[in-house]
Amino acid sequence: MFSQFHKKPFKARIKDTGYLLKNSFVIIGKDSDIIKPTIRMAIYSVVLITLFFISLLTFFTGSFVGTGILILLFVVFILFPFKFFYYVRQKANQSWIVYNTITGKDISYADAHAHTRLQKSRLRIVAIVDVVVKFFAGQRTQDQGIVGFLINLFLAALLEIWDLLSHYMIPAIVVEQKKLRELIPKIKELRQNVPAALVGVFGIDFVGNVVGFIVIPLYFFVLLVGVGIGWVVAQFELSTAITLGGFAFSWVPVFIAFYFVVVIGTVIRKMVDSTKVIYFTIFYTAIMHPKEITADMRTELTHYLKMDKQIGTK
Repeated sequence: MFSQFHKKPFKARIKDTGYLLKNSFVIIGKDSDIIKPTIRMAIYSVVLITLFFISLLTFFTGSFVGTGILILLFVVFILFPFKFFYYVRQKANQSWIVYNTITGKDISYADAHAHTRLQKSRLRIVAIVDVVVKFFAGQRTQDQGIVGFLINLFLAALLEIWDLLSHYMIPAIVVEQKKLRELIPKIKELRQNVPAALVGVFGIDFVGNVVGFIVIPLYFFVLLVGVGIGWVVAQFELSTAITLGGFAFSWVPVFIAFYFVVVIGTVIRKMVDSTKVIYFTIFYTAIMHPKEITADMRTELTHYLKMDKQIGTK
């Protein structure tokens, strides 16, 4: 099905990601409800991270350790597993709002949430497969031989292909409102009907690994600042100081800096995830229901899909 799947060069993926982030805001500007699922995903992520860091803080300080353990168990066994289902549902909400926006209908977030409630069982299956794929993709072997190399290559490809497939499946589920076994032919039909102008972007993993490239320098800079502040604090407050290789610094500013870089990186990932939802929903609609797109948006959306021109311009 995804024999056309391939990666662009890394620099091209960075450029495409920047293009999508910038121009997706033009799409969002057509209906402010489009961004609400992104905000909800970001808030959920921040709550999850905050509770995790609070539990770590109790271990570092030795205070309220029992409470910290309860919080950690809640995060690991409740919030973390549930996030896969919550994110898929929010992506479905966003996809339905985007679909209605480009087809000339104005719906609210509440309308979208009510609509996707009817597809909860199908979306739940997508979330379960997402958990399974990511679990197996995380089982990279340390074997340095050819077998280990091939296993790791297969797992990496599996994750990327599933990421691409799932982003086509979500709009198919919310738009077609059919059982999953009835959607498989639709997905195959999608590939067969890609216009020549869009064949080149049908199976491209245009975002893969780009987020890490964006946030890693940010991580390094913020943590470096945290260590610097920690060194200053250690000159006055020895109770929180730790020494590594003869260099003493307070762990508190470093802990706070690490918390903020994780939060910032997660929010950026949610923004990128949302641009993918927007992009693939428009792609799906342009191929499977092209006549439903309002006439005044068809040209600019084609430019958006081809990533060849800033949309909203003549």
